[in-house]
Amino acid sequence: MARAGLSRLDIKRARDSLLAQGQHPSIDAIRIALGNTGSKTTIHRYLKELEDEEGATLKRAGSTSDAILDLVGRLAARLHEEAQSVVDQQVAAAAAQRQQVRAEADKLAAELATLRGELAQAHTTLSDMQAAHSDAQAALQQRALEAERRAQQVQDLTERLTEHEGFRRSLEEKLQHAHQALEHFRNASKEQRDQDARRHEQQVQQLQVELRQANQTLIVKQGEITQLNKDGARLVAEAGAAAKRVRELEARGEQVQTELSQAKAHQARTEAERDALRAAMQAQTEDLTATRTEREQMAAELAKLTARLETQQLLLTDYRTRLGLANPAG
Repeated sequence: MARAGLSRLDIKRARDSLLAQGQHPSIDAIRIALGNTGSKTTIHRYLKELEDEEGATLKRAGSTSDAILDLVGRLAARLHEEAQSVVDQQVAAAAAQRQQVRAEADKLAAELATLRGELAQAHTTLSDMQAAHSDAQAALQQRALEAERRAQQVQDLTERLTEHEGFRRSLEEKLQHAHQALEHFRNASKEQRDQDARRHEQQVQQLQVELRQANQTLIVKQGEITQLNKDGARLVAEAGAAAKRVRELEARGEQVQTELSQAKAHQARTEAERDALRAAMQAQTEDLTATRTEREQMAAELAKLTARLETQQLLLTDYRTRLGLANPAG
């Protein structure tokens, strides 16, 4: 029975937690993560709904490489988003600072131009303003100090902008390394899948060769059985002829009393020939029985090989299907 309040959100959290840990989110694993609560039917139904919404098919236990690939993809995407967000914020802040520095520089330039005008005017009226000369000189020094201070601020802002630019380049390098690691993992996974597919193809080809050899052996045995059947028919005909000959000799023995001794001797020879023919027929029958037994064994072996071939073909078909689902673009 499912626990009270069990929802699809609980199933999703348990599944995402297992994926983050590099584990396959099977029904039993999710049920354990939920504290051994919830029915398998409910968990399966929620997993199916999550698969339909996300457009992904869960893999059975053992396909941990796809789960790791999905986890690495998510981590790389999240790292890219966070790095891009930081870079955008730093670029925006640097742009604002540059604009502020430019505005202050323009203001200082305007103030410097004003000061130069005032200084020129002071020189032209120096003879008339001897009493105010000291005040003007003090004001000029103060403006010079202010200009120096503003220049120092511009230098400090320039250094900060350089530091931000270095930080942005560092983030770009980390992002590039993450992309390279992800690409390396994808190539390794694809190579492993290709090796598995080639191994299954070789096994299927080997079973096909064994099946052809078994068929050829069966054809040879069937030919031998046909020949034995012909020999058996011939022996039966010969036995019939011998029996007919015995009957003729017996009739002659009854009719010709004078040749009784010769007929008896001839009859004895005929009996021996008949016994020999019967023994030959029995031997042929035993050979035929042994051949039939061997044929049945070959048929059983052929059935086993056919079953193995069908099993390997089903496994290969299933693996190709799974491979196509795991790498649709490939």
